[in-house]
Amino acid sequence: MKKILIVISILLSLNLVLSAQEKDAFLQTMPESSVLKTTLTVRCVRDLNYWKQPALKNFWSWMPKLQFAVSGPIADASYFTYEFFTPDGKPWFTADSEPFAIGQGEYKLFESEAVPRWTDKRSSIQTGIFSFKITLKNSLQTTSKVLYQGKFTVKKEFAGTPLPDFKNQYLFYVGQDWTLPMAYLNFDFRQDSNAPIFQTSMWFRGDVNSKLKGYLFYNGKQIANTENGGVGQTNYVLIEGDSDSKYRWELNRFTFYNARYYDQKGDNKNLHAFNRNPGNYEIKILLDGELVRTVFFTVGADGKIVDNGVAKNNGLNGFGIVVPAKVIPTKEGAVNLSAYKTEAFYGNILAGF
Repeated sequence: MKKILIVISILLSLNLVLSAQEKDAFLQTMPESSVLKTTLTVRCVRDLNYWKQPALKNFWSWMPKLQFAVSGPIADASYFTYEFFTPDGKPWFTADSEPFAIGQGEYKLFESEAVPRWTDKRSSIQTGIFSFKITLKNSLQTTSKVLYQGKFTVKKEFAGTPLPDFKNQYLFYVGQDWTLPMAYLNFDFRQDSNAPIFQTSMWFRGDVNSKLKGYLFYNGKQIANTENGGVGQTNYVLIEGDSDSKYRWELNRFTFYNARYYDQKGDNKNLHAFNRNPGNYEIKILLDGELVRTVFFTVGADGKIVDNGVAKNNGLNGFGIVVPAKVIPTKEGAVNLSAYKTEAFYGNILAGF
């Protein structure tokens, strides 16, 4: 039998801890009282048994799990109702969150409960296109508002052996390949508000964290990399698979310390300030020495990255600019490069991307 990995999910994505200066800019653009799309994930959580077959050992089933962040303001005594629907559109099950409140300009992380006990009667072995709804309710104000609706495709793969005790071990998973062609560009004010640092975040498939290197070019000339004056780190990991990392997706952030939005002090002549260097930029990412991503963007005369409008027009404000990443998946296996057209943000595709 294949060695099965426990699902790991670490929600640390996209700089949700802000300095006062960055927070002011963030508040001007972040959608209020909304599910922040870039933080939303849907995945299958394994139940080690199946309640309809209690006499059979190792009969794997699954339940859905939502994780996301929500922006304020949201009034006191509010709560979420999570609703899940089967592929035929019929109600599957619902669950409520604990009551909460979120202040103006603040945010809070949430996750729905999944498999609270083995052999849960809500677990399923069904595959197909499921849907969900996140509704914000308030008992004091007697209000109810749908904040997010989406759909997700569940597939399965045999992960056991022909032996009777392991023949019902199927891995159920939600494909996340729709994330791969998207690159998030932003500046980090936290470490240096006098010279905000340029960063980019991208998703990759497989166990790639320690094998990635990022390079930044300006008008065709390399100006920074993550080996000298930079760093790459994993911010979010989704594992739904076995030891070969076939169903593992990682959000990695690349920080280029030599590249800055501006440089107010001007005491480091080695810094490349965008506001002094408008023009064409390119990011290249190598995996084990082989090119796997390229990203192109333009910086205007004001030092700002020229916005293509995708983030603004799709409610992704507050998390930088979203641009296409060219995916060269030779190191990541058989990926679905067209998944973003129908599956982006779980059925909420990006207009204009």
